Amino acid sequence: MSKSRLIAQCKERLGNKNLAVELSELLGVNVDAAYRRMRGDTALTYDEIQKICLKFNISFDSVINYEGRLVPFQFNGMFKDKFSIINYLSGIEQEMGMLSKVGAGEARIVMTAMDLPYFRQFGFKSLSRFKLFFWQRSVLNLPDFATKKYDANESLGEYEDITDRIYKNYHGVASTEIWAPETLDSTIKQVQYYLESGLFVDKKSALQICDDIEALLNKLEQEAQLARKLIQTKEGTISSPFEMYQSDIFLSNNCIQAFKDGKTYTYVSFNSFNSLMSFSPHFSDECNRWIEQIRLKSILLSEVSEKLRYQFFKILREKVSELREQI
Repeated sequence: MSKSRLIAQCKERLGNKNLAVELSELLGVNVDAAYRRMRGDTALTYDEIQKICLKFNISFDSVINYEGRLVPFQFNGMFKDKFSIINYLSGIEQEMGMLSKVGAGEARIVMTAMDLPYFRQFGFKSLSRFKLFFWQRSVLNLPDFATKKYDANESLGEYEDITDRIYKNYHGVASTEIWAPETLDSTIKQVQYYLESGLFVDKKSALQICDDIEALLNKLEQEAQLARKLIQTKEGTISSPFEMYQSDIFLSNNCIQAFKDGKTYTYVSFNSFNSLMSFSPHFSDECNRWIEQIRLKSILLSEVSEKLRYQFFKILREKVSELREQI
């Protein structure tokens, strides 16, 4: 096991707090003894490692040096007892927040967008509310949503506060994103399903989703032209470098890689909106090679390729127009 990796993950989760003091209280030793464990002068016992992993929510597998085909993953089980969308979103906020706080150019994300990235959709109220409603009613089948219909004007309270923060932090992290003509398809099909099932309170709620998708596309196109993400907040403008590619090869999954402090975190989507995360260098390298192969076969739309960029967004807007006609 890599003790340095375990200690590094503890420090990452603690932020500005003193890890030695925290370990001293957790393990029942004095501060000097805690420092010796942090330096590696004193070996951690199995019980101490277990306490540390539980306290700081660290997977024991993530700090083991695996080789060969065995790869450790972390995930939040959606169908376990006491699963909470808020806690799930809080985890995303924490991770995106850590990336956005890193110095400019020192952290970045690379993603393949088989579906509409939730980092993007969280900035548009009706669309964001619809996605959160859809996940809870149609994916998780939560009892509180069993008889409800979607109302675009119904605020989701604390959900909106946390999704707003995720959206803001996303704009503070440089990103390379590979989109496809099919990226909107799953969202459009979800709206169509709700239309055919009578799950909108009125047509206006469905049309407001279309309005938001179009607003999202307008913002995305402008940022692709500038090669920068931009958002205005109370604290001022948040901006970061942005590369956008169009892939004509079908993207089989959403894959996100976050790069920070020389480490790579790889997230692979499954079960609608959940994801598996791995620290494994071998697995991350394999995913990175796959993404790079897709990128090399894709068209760069940001800053250059004005004609191709126009044609790509025209295809997406036509899909939204067709959805409007169905409504």
